[in-house]
Amino acid sequence: MAAPATALQEWLLRHAPDGSPATLPSNILRAFDADDLSLLPVFVAHAWQEHLRSEVSRGLREASDAEQQRLEAVFHAQIGLGDEHDGDLALQLGRAVDRRLVACHRFLHLTAQPMPDGRRWFRLEISHSPVAPGGLPETVQMSAVESESQARAICESIHEVLATRGFQASAEQGLFHLEGPQLGALVAILKRLALPESEALMALAA
Repeated sequence: MAAPATALQEWLLRHAPDGSPATLPSNILRAFDADDLSLLPVFVAHAWQEHLRSEVSRGLREASDAEQQRLEAVFHAQIGLGDEHDGDLALQLGRAVDRRLVACHRFLHLTAQPMPDGRRWFRLEISHSPVAPGGLPETVQMSAVESESQARAICESIHEVLATRGFQASAEQGLFHLEGPQLGALVAILKRLALPESEALMALAA
């Protein structure tokens, strides 16, 4: 009776034309027979390692999902919520909450203002709308954030650092001048702080 195939051998067989060792290329067949990863061509060995990493990630996700479901079941039992519930009410509640949460979103607009001397000055503003205060052509970056308080905290922090670094030198409050690398740093931070794209799209559609 043939010994059961190892995980590596099973994976190699999935790439065989007819699923049998006989149709494996000779350089892969040697590694299959010896069950030895070191005998595989480099690109095949790399694909096996990627497969292992993917399997580990999938296992972690499944374990996390299972634990979340267990905790939810315990909580539901504690409050007397059985397996059956009013699906229509749950849908209405969910939609109502989502609409209110989207209404809390604010938009940070980084806009550019050309000056007579040819330089460009920038302004960071908060609004309720994804449409830039100065018009779309002036927009450098638009980022949706969770709330008014979060938007203000972000703006205040950014202005504090810019003032300390000497970039906020305009007599007109809120304007600052940045060159390419510094502007790139600010845009990167605004992108990192923005809501995930799916939530931002919800806000745009609201």
